[in-house]
Amino acid sequence: MAGQLIQLRNFSFVSVRNRKGGFSLLEVLLAILLLGTGLVALLQVVNAGLFVGGQNEDMIIAANLVQEKIEESRNALFSSVVSEEKAVVSGFPAFNRQVDVTPPQTGLKQVSVTAYWSARNAETSTNMVTYVSDI
Repeated sequence: MAGQLIQLRNFSFVSVRNRKGGFSLLEVLLAILLLGTGLVALLQVVNAGLFVGGQNEDMIIAANLVQEKIEESRNALFSSVVSEEKAVVSGFPAFNRQVDVTPPQTGLKQVSVTAYWSARNAETSTNMVTYVSDI
């Protein structure tokens, strides 16, 4: 029976036992194309996730640096709360911090603290404001 042709409504098929196993070149190329496309898409998602994770880390560090300076201003004497120029934060060379103090009225100071850092070749910042009174 092996190697015989099977007749089915005027169509000739080679017996299943006679067919050689394996994949054609077209099938292999299509599989490589599909796997390659899937891997590229997956790598782009991983890359975006890593960037967002790093960006979130920078935002958290900046917020903590600003909060630290706000707390220092709240705990300091009223007369010692003064503006500070933009300068590198000690221990965090990638971050700059600036303090702006304005007196909206007598016996009250508005303290605005801003932290700056670079993200994707652009300067990014976060800011917090508090008030210190002479009471």
